Amino acid sequence: MTVLAFWPGYFSRLGTAKIAWHVHAITATAWLLLLAAQSWSIDQGHRARHRSLGLAAFVLIPLFLVGAAGVEHSMAIATGSGQDPFYNLWGSPLGVYDLIGSAAFLWFGVMALKERRNVARHAAWLLATPLLLIGPALGRVYNAHLPGLIINGPQDFPLFRWSVHLGGMTAAVIALWLWSRHRRHGQPWLVVAAVIMLQSLSFETIGFSRIWNAAYIAFGDIAAPVHAIGAGMIAAAALWWGWRCVYADQD
Repeated sequence: MTVLAFWPGYFSRLGTAKIAWHVHAITATAWLLLLAAQSWSIDQGHRARHRSLGLAAFVLIPLFLVGAAGVEHSMAIATGSGQDPFYNLWGSPLGVYDLIGSAAFLWFGVMALKERRNVARHAAWLLATPLLLIGPALGRVYNAHLPGLIINGPQDFPLFRWSVHLGGMTAAVIALWLWSRHRRHGQPWLVVAAVIMLQSLSFETIGFSRIWNAAYIAFGDIAAPVHAIGAGMIAAAALWWGWRCVYADQD
């Protein structure tokens, strides 16, 4: 679904894509592959391999946040330029939507480390992270193939709003279905559903406010390395706290 969704804007033009988009694509793909490897390793009873592979989260999660910060920065620049008809409409709302998603991704990773002694909750926190990707990916699929939401040019850009919400609603329904199947340890599924709904609400409210628009454009005026280093440091510190916190809970 991801390849289908981002084929027009990324995969079909790899040679001209910005470095930030490459970092984001590579780290997101690596994270999904890690989740698959972790699910397979523990299912096969390879506990030592599962633990060893899990340490990759200390590298991949900060790198994912670095890539996400780079994408946010490029979007903020496009929004501030006033030259891109898509970002003129949706730059600031998408900025707050993605910011919440990135923060939630880090939060889920930290909670997975903190609750790694509880197998069901540990797994649920990790498997909640791909649900954050379903809305943005599926929204683009809707815009390409769903009658009534197909975007053929700038004149159809206003339709993007509805694909954002429909994609998010789809992801939230999946999360609530998973919670209904695993209620005892299902808090992560409720949390990710709430986060997705918060993204849609913020898209329509904060995203169109003058204060946020000014702040988002100012965000683009700061050098990209500053954002990248800051995102990586925050992620590393949060993950270390989550790793150590499991021991503190036992005292």
